[in-house]
Amino acid sequence: MSDTNPHDWQRVELFGWTGSAIVNRRFESIHEATESLREFQFAWIDIEGVSSAECVSELEVAMSIPPLASDTLIDGVRRPGADDFDDLTIVTMRCHLPSGVSEFIDFLLTSKVLVTIQEKIGGDVFDSIRERLRAQSRHLLRADANMIFLLLARTVCDGYKPVLSAYSESLEKFERALVRRPDSSMLDRIHQHRRQLLFLRQGLAPLHAALGSMHNALGSRGHHAKDAWNRMAALREVQDEVGALLDVVEFQTDSAQHLLDLYLNAAGMRLNEIVRVLTIISVIFMPLTLIAGIYGMNFGGEGPFQMPELRWQYGYPFALGLMATCASGLLYFFWQRGWIGDPLARKKVNQSVAERFVPGAAEIGSTWPMSLILSRRRSKGSRDGRGAKSRDKITE
Repeated sequence: MSDTNPHDWQRVELFGWTGSAIVNRRFESIHEATESLREFQFAWIDIEGVSSAECVSELEVAMSIPPLASDTLIDGVRRPGADDFDDLTIVTMRCHLPSGVSEFIDFLLTSKVLVTIQEKIGGDVFDSIRERLRAQSRHLLRADANMIFLLLARTVCDGYKPVLSAYSESLEKFERALVRRPDSSMLDRIHQHRRQLLFLRQGLAPLHAALGSMHNALGSRGHHAKDAWNRMAALREVQDEVGALLDVVEFQTDSAQHLLDLYLNAAGMRLNEIVRVLTIISVIFMPLTLIAGIYGMNFGGEGPFQMPELRWQYGYPFALGLMATCASGLLYFFWQRGWIGDPLARKKVNQSVAERFVPGAAEIGSTWPMSLILSRRRSKGSRDGRGAKSRDKITE
């Protein structure tokens, strides 16, 4: 058996603000990181590869975590949300990594300390923030814990955008394919996209509702401290970011449902088209079958009630001509009713004929584009001629 030390895959990194610089350190344990907090005005402790229960036991004293908050982190349901415990605010967000893996990130926010807990290892979306902190960004030198929390939360929200962009492109491709030719294989793929969008919604909707409730609760307390206002502003910004993503997810979910309806309608229309063609063929052959059946009875002999066409030298061409006449008449009738052919093409032909014989028909059609209908000024000017007069004045 290999003697693997669990601390080998754990990462405890600290960024501390001294007022003039941002100090970056790595520690072997969470206890060492909390012991150095007194050196800084405030600090961000980034923990990776450690369970929430173990982190809470190490941070409970250093951050004055109340028992209810500790129980929430240790035994609570793992889902996106937000809770407020006076000076401590706990926010849980679901993060989507570029590798396609999703994980939960816990934010523990106080006025002096911000802690992020990631139980999984293998990277996150905070690399850009870390690089700015290591580069001693002037903008971040004046930051506080609420601002760093806002930047990290925005980075988590930005992780949703590539996923939603890929889903949007897929839905557009599905729509174009369904318009051209419906395929039953697309139905499962659209269902899969819809399930994935519902999974994304499960990570955004509870968080958006919890942030809204917590923001209202903080505002009703009447706190006028600067840190309380800054925290409320940060939570409101995060709520707006989550709300924007939620709107996109709901729109794409509705689009996926629209594609399902489009597929079902297209399949139904295709079935109706097939039934219509088969019905037309059957109706055309019904009189032909009747004529062939009548003259195929072979009643011969003498008498006033026998078939004279059986002994007539033109009987066979007469029967064929009668069949052709019936079939042509039915085809013309179906074409007039619009059951076969393209009714829109015939409508264009009729419009061209009307423009040829009806004076002013072309002018009437040209004065009613959609832009004229939606714009009152242009339509009014075109009717009474004042638009042309105004243009003449401008040119003069």
